[in-house]
Amino acid sequence: HIKDEKRRKYCAMVYRLDVNVGRIMKTLKEEGLAENTFVAFISDNGGPVDSNASINAPLNGQKGILLEGGIRVPYILTWPGKLEAGKIVDAPVLSLDLFPTFIEAAGGAISEKDDLDGVDLMPYLTGETVKKPHEKMNWRFTISAAIRDGDWKLVRLPDRLPMLFNLANDISEQKDVALQNLERTKS
Repeated sequence: HIKDEKRRKYCAMVYRLDVNVGRIMKTLKEEGLAENTFVAFISDNGGPVDSNASINAPLNGQKGILLEGGIRVPYILTWPGKLEAGKIVDAPVLSLDLFPTFIEAAGGAISEKDDLDGVDLMPYLTGETVKKPHEKMNWRFTISAAIRDGDWKLVRLPDRLPMLFNLANDISEQKDVALQNLERTKS
């Protein structure tokens, strides 16, 4: 029933992905492994809206662009008996957090000398702490870069002046406030 052929193919691929993730989860349960298996599901980027008719709305941007539509993606973790089902954590996290989280969950230890950008998410996921995992985040993609500091995000693209957004009231990154906040933009 989807008229746009690209969109129809995209939806079919997402459906097939969903079916197969379901098969994996079902097999873990059938084999008695679900309670002792930490599963992470994450996308590596926002959808490439130009090439496959994916929709990143209400976010601006797409794959390969450091606007929210290119970098903000679902991040689903499940570990029955260890993590509360259905809990939503609104604080931003990174795919780089998977490594220290899995190491710590498996009984290993991460130290400062390991010099990782990621952090162990378990204290946030279990409610042991309410502090955000990351107050500041940085991205670099080819010659573009972005910095997030709390709700503020600065984006540097090669063909324009830096753009500053307050994600708390502009998740779609439609209102560049760099000139109204010059000190923050400069810093």
